[in-house]
Amino acid sequence: MLILVLVSMAMMWTLWRAWLPIGVTAPGRLLLEVPLGWRERWRWHRKNLYALAILILLGSLGGWLPLLGQGMIAGFALLVLLLPLRYRFTEEGVALNNVFFRQWEEFRAYRAEPWGIRLEGNGPMLSLYLPPEARDRVRALVGARLRHTLRSTPSAS
Repeated sequence: MLILVLVSMAMMWTLWRAWLPIGVTAPGRLLLEVPLGWRERWRWHRKNLYALAILILLGSLGGWLPLLGQGMIAGFALLVLLLPLRYRFTEEGVALNNVFFRQWEEFRAYRAEPWGIRLEGNGPMLSLYLPPEARDRVRALVGARLRHTLRSTPSAS
């Protein structure tokens, strides 16, 4: 029973990173909306998908997760990857779907990365995984609000 709770919680946490039944809306006038492609959605969910894959592997090796359960978890992971994700940039901040909204005041600088932009602030950093065709527009928009910092080390995250 504990295993079912663990697997269910891991699956729900993965879903909640893409969609919430009652979420936040991005206040302010919309400046730019950027839909994420397959690669960017994979990057956004990858840690959760790795965790689900480990659960499938451990469940199959330990014999406590039947083949049907493994298939259901894998199918769920694929469905979550197919959910559309999009960043909404407004005059007041940035949002991902209805999952989060962060105000520009929470950040003091940004770093351009090969995969997008990392917003740095007093709290946790925010990584924005951007499709190549939108990176320049987003960098210009973010650059008008925050100062640019140089990349310290190459990073693949």
